[in-house]
Amino acid sequence: MHDAQEMRQLFVKRILGSCYNKVVHVNLRKDSFHIIKLDDFEREYTTIDLKKATLSEWFNDFVNSGMCHESVRQRFVDFANPSNLKKLCKRCENGSVQIVYLRLIGREGNYQPAIMEFFPDADDRFSGFVTVRSFVANSSIGQSNTLEPIEERMNADDSQIDRLTGLLNRRAFCEKADQIMAANPDKKYDIVVSDVVDFKLVNEHFGYETGDKVITEISEWLQCSTGSDFLIGRYGGDQFVTLMEHTGILTDDFIRYVHQSAREVISMKDLVFRLGIYENIDSSISAAIACDRAIMALQPIKHKYGKLYAFYEDKMLEELERYRRMENDMRESLSTGEFYLVFQPKHNAFTGELEGAETLLRWNHSELGNLYPSEFIPIMEDSGFIVEVDMYVWEETCKCIKRWEALGIQPFPISVNFSRLNFRQPDFVKKILSITDKYRVDRSLLHLEVTENIFESRLMEMRHILQQCQDSGFKIELDDFGSGYSSLNILGDLPLDIIKLDKSFMNEISDRKRSSILHGCINLANSLELNTVVEGVESKEQLDVLRKYGADMIQGYYFSEPMREENFVKYILDNGDCSNI
Repeated sequence: MHDAQEMRQLFVKRILGSCYNKVVHVNLRKDSFHIIKLDDFEREYTTIDLKKATLSEWFNDFVNSGMCHESVRQRFVDFANPSNLKKLCKRCENGSVQIVYLRLIGREGNYQPAIMEFFPDADDRFSGFVTVRSFVANSSIGQSNTLEPIEERMNADDSQIDRLTGLLNRRAFCEKADQIMAANPDKKYDIVVSDVVDFKLVNEHFGYETGDKVITEISEWLQCSTGSDFLIGRYGGDQFVTLMEHTGILTDDFIRYVHQSAREVISMKDLVFRLGIYENIDSSISAAIACDRAIMALQPIKHKYGKLYAFYEDKMLEELERYRRMENDMRESLSTGEFYLVFQPKHNAFTGELEGAETLLRWNHSELGNLYPSEFIPIMEDSGFIVEVDMYVWEETCKCIKRWEALGIQPFPISVNFSRLNFRQPDFVKKILSITDKYRVDRSLLHLEVTENIFESRLMEMRHILQQCQDSGFKIELDDFGSGYSSLNILGDLPLDIIKLDKSFMNEISDRKRSSILHGCINLANSLELNTVVEGVESKEQLDVLRKYGADMIQGYYFSEPMREENFVKYILDNGDCSNI
């Protein structure tokens, strides 16, 4: 984390290297301002003497001038009035930037997308910088992205323009990018592909008109966020592509700033963006191949919680071939029986008794051999096939429970993992109830395991669905707690019964801090009347620590690795009494 002074330096660097129409230093204590940069058009439009005016007078003149489109005028007033800027000074003490999306009039009389930013001055807690950026096309790259009205762009060259956004379409973007790189052989370039996670669900839930509106907003945000030294196109669907000179700007700080600005200016606040980046494009390949490689970098991170971007690496080509093979074969493999279930036991941490199990999916591919979920589950999520697969696992688990009951085995709870995509299906709860009741399985024997990434967006919607499941008699387990960026708020906000603590705690249990965090998590769960399961337990020493900390159940190789059904049944019968463990 940078301190405020470092963030200020980063901000000033951006000002010096970007297309800003306005840069003003404001002193909110004195109600004064100092103009660092202001384009001639706004100077001509202003009706007051800027050399003598106060900040409040300039603000009022701007509001009344008509420079800001009436649809966003109130947004500007709420953001830029001096009393609010004072509040922003305190809110931004950590060096963060506050952003608002506007539409401002241009020299030709049409309104253009623009971003206004406020950044506090680290040297004075009642001062800061106000900047405005609108799109200006004045270079060989930027000429293709001029923001004239969409109708004019459509009429100009319908074969090269995306009809919804007015940006270059995929073919035209690649052609233009190839021309730019060929004309500048001494320069290095980067390709960045942006992707909205599960955007198809926006169309499904809110309709295509809303989806189109959001796509248009993303397009306008990209145009006014980049400037004239970028070539932008709509690559297809919710994917946009940008060509930019390689300057080293694609740092973690810059990318996080980009994500922050997107969430601020796009109306649907819970959209999750991912970026795939191909740096220093190899001059021997085309722009189309460079785009494919940037998209390749996206694939592994599309559903990783907290992961915003990834850079292309050469090894990804081999991984892509394997990815495509699994993607092409998985549907047939489900119908031909190559997928099968395994079960990993859960034991009482104190008595050692068998108290449950988790159902896991495996794939014995006819040519690639045994595959693990970490490899094929993300592919299923990308294609949406995971919805069908999760229901397959749920139904097969119900069948197993009935077979065990027929053998005289005392029933115990079995947990089943569900992808977040299932929770977005309107008939999800109805489906799992139908399958459960079809096999007459006691609902309390079935636990739904969910991971934190299902709450990355639409928290309240997820809460409602989980509450329905819980009210129907199922138990809810939060899986992998403690991995990634766990939020303690989730524990209070959601209807949960069990917390599964991630196996990473076991890998670092000798570390004093990690061990203390583990102990704290268990104590917190106990205080919230939530049971705990600790994953990844492999030794008696680890078990002893967990008993000391008060964990309820453990799962891991100390007792058993995951087993096929026939071996698991034998395990149940052989381990009816595990109290001596």
